[in-house]
Amino acid sequence: MSKHPRGGGFLLALLDQGFEQEKPLYLVNPNADEIQGLTCYPSLLDTPGPVDHVISSVPARAVEGLIEQSIEKGVRSIHFYTAGFAEIGDPELAALQDRLMARAVDAGIRVIGPNCMGLYVPREKIAFQNNFPPEPGNVMAISQSGGNAMDIVFGLALRGVRFSKLVSFGNASDVAAPELFDYAAEDPETEYVISYLEGADGGRALFEAVRRCARIKPTIILKGGLTSAGARAASSHTGSLAGSRDVFEAMCRQTGAIRAATMTELHDLLIGVSTNLRRVQGPRAMMVGGGGGFSVLAADAMANVGVDLPELAEQTTAELRRLMPVAGNSIRNPIDASHFHSGDAREDSLREVLRVAAHAPDIDALFVTTGSAPSWIDPPAPGQKPDPERERRRAERRLLAEKQSMQDLIDLQAEAERPVIGVRRARGVERWLTDEVLELAYAHGLAVFPSLPRAARTLGRLLEWRARREGLPELF
Repeated sequence: MSKHPRGGGFLLALLDQGFEQEKPLYLVNPNADEIQGLTCYPSLLDTPGPVDHVISSVPARAVEGLIEQSIEKGVRSIHFYTAGFAEIGDPELAALQDRLMARAVDAGIRVIGPNCMGLYVPREKIAFQNNFPPEPGNVMAISQSGGNAMDIVFGLALRGVRFSKLVSFGNASDVAAPELFDYAAEDPETEYVISYLEGADGGRALFEAVRRCARIKPTIILKGGLTSAGARAASSHTGSLAGSRDVFEAMCRQTGAIRAATMTELHDLLIGVSTNLRRVQGPRAMMVGGGGGFSVLAADAMANVGVDLPELAEQTTAELRRLMPVAGNSIRNPIDASHFHSGDAREDSLREVLRVAAHAPDIDALFVTTGSAPSWIDPPAPGQKPDPERERRRAERRLLAEKQSMQDLIDLQAEAERPVIGVRRARGVERWLTDEVLELAYAHGLAVFPSLPRAARTLGRLLEWRARREGLPELF
C-alpha cells in the first residue's frame, strides 16, 4: 500500500475545523493506508465504528456500490460531491440519478446533492473548504451552487458575519430548497436566512416554505437563471429549470422575502438586516464626508435610490457653524468635513461635529465616510530607504487609528439611538478596511460598506422591503 501525503479538499477542510479531535473520522481509499496521519480503509464496510454521514468523492460509476455499502452500514445521510448526472443534460444520466438516489432514499438515507459541496456547520466542526471561520453564528445560507456558497462565506466572513449552517444542495435529488427553508425557520440557532437558488422545481412547495420562513425571519434570496443565458447556464450547472423573473419577483413580494439582484447586493442586504441599520425609520439622511465633488456624487447616489438629504434645521446649522471653519468645509447636507481629516485636525472637534449630526432632528440615519488611517502617521522621510521595522510600527499605528475611528462611530450610534452607517472611501487600489476593524463594527451592530452607492442602496431596499411587509409580523 502507498501513502497519500495530502488528501482531498473535504478532508483538509474537516481537519482545518478540528473535526477529528472530537469525533471519529474514517477515510475510505483502497489505494492508500494512511492520509494526513489517519488510517485508510479499503471500503466503507471495513470501517470499525458506526457511520452517520458519508461524503462521496467517488466517480459516478462507483456511486451504486457506495450506496449499497451505505445501506448495509446503516448510514443516515450521504453528501454526493460526485457530478456527472442530471446536470449533463443527458436523459439517460438523469434517469440514472433518479434510480440511484431513490434507492438510497427508499432505504432511509437522506441525500444531499449530487453535484454539490455539501455542509458547513461550524458548531459541529464540519466544513467543505479550508479557512472557513470556526466560530458559529446566526446566519443560515441555502445555496444550490457550491462556488457561490464559498463566495457567500468568504465575502461575509470578512465583514464579521458568522454562520449557523450552510447547505450547498446541487441537483436536489432529495434534500431541496423547500425543506431547507422550513428547517431554517425552525432552527433556534438561525436568526437570518440567505439563499442562492437556480431551480424553480416544485414551485408551490418553495413558495409556501419561503413564506413560512420569511414571515418570522429576515430572508434574502438571490435567484440565478432569470435571463435566457442564465437559464441555460443553470440547466447545465445543476440541471435546474430556472423560471421567470416576474414570477420570482412576485413570490418574494407575496412571501415577505427580499430579492437580491446580485451577489454583492445579497451581502449588503444581510449586513443591513443584521445590524442597527435595520431599525431605520425613514429615508431622511445626513452625510458627513470629505470633498465637495464626493458630496455632489453622494447626493445623486442617495436620491437615485429614494434616500433624501434634507436641509438641516436652523439649530443644527448654527451648531455646525460654531464648530467648523468656513474655509474648506460645508455645513450644508451633505457636510463636507474634509478639513478635519488633514494632519493638523483636532479629533475631538470632528467627534463633536458627528455628535451634532447624529442628534439632528428629523434625520433617520447618519452616513459617515471612514477613510483609512491618516497618511501623516509616521511617514517615511523623503528618500529614506524602506525599513521593515518602521513599516511594521506604522501598520500597527494605522490599525489602532482605524479601530479608534470605528469605535467612535460605534459609541456615537449607541448614544444617538439611530443608525450610523460607515462608508469606506477607498481610492484606486487602496485596501478595504482590515478584517479586525470590520469585525469590530459588525459585532457592535454598525453597518459598514465599501462605497456610498452600496450603502445608500441598502438603506433604500430595506425601507422598500419593510413597506412591502405590511400585514406581516414585525421582525425588528
